[in-house]
Amino acid sequence: MDELLLRRARDGDEEAFEKLITPLEGLVWRVCWHYTGNREDASDCGQEAMVRVWRYLDGYRGDCAFESWVYRIAANVCLDFLRRRKRERQVPLEPMKEQGFDPPDPAPGTEEQAVAREEKERLRSLIAQLPEEQRDALVLTQLEGKSYQEVAALLGVSEGTVKSRVNRARTRLKEQMEETGKPPERRTRA
Repeated sequence: MDELLLRRARDGDEEAFEKLITPLEGLVWRVCWHYTGNREDASDCGQEAMVRVWRYLDGYRGDCAFESWVYRIAANVCLDFLRRRKRERQVPLEPMKEQGFDPPDPAPGTEEQAVAREEKERLRSLIAQLPEEQRDALVLTQLEGKSYQEVAALLGVSEGTVKSRVNRARTRLKEQMEETGKPPERRTRA
């Protein structure tokens, strides 16, 4: 990272900030996509993450890679979003249906597609519940496709630590999937 750009951006130079953050926009968007699972929410979270990076740029102390710091902000924005969405009260459709409202099927398609979407959402939810260090290692290696070495450098830990965190995350996800029931497509039919 260019220290001069960082210093200029901290002083309010928007052009310097643009040069500093542009190479990381793809990372921010992909992180938001992995957490939220849809384009609109990912875009909203990505924009919020960029605003927070700009707003809190003075808070970057340099004790980790700038990319790691930006990643952490994006992940936290997404987690905040997911928590808010979970708390939001959903309006029940039954009373509206009784009054003649017939909402369109939000996701037309085969039953298999609906089950697959449900499982993806469930997996996303379980990933969001992982401890931060496990979630970061898992998302960066498995979803972002970064090598253990790259993730180790990003997170400021050893390669072995990254491998261990990924393994613990996988184990925890497997246990959580088993606790909440087998995925429907893997069930045996009687």
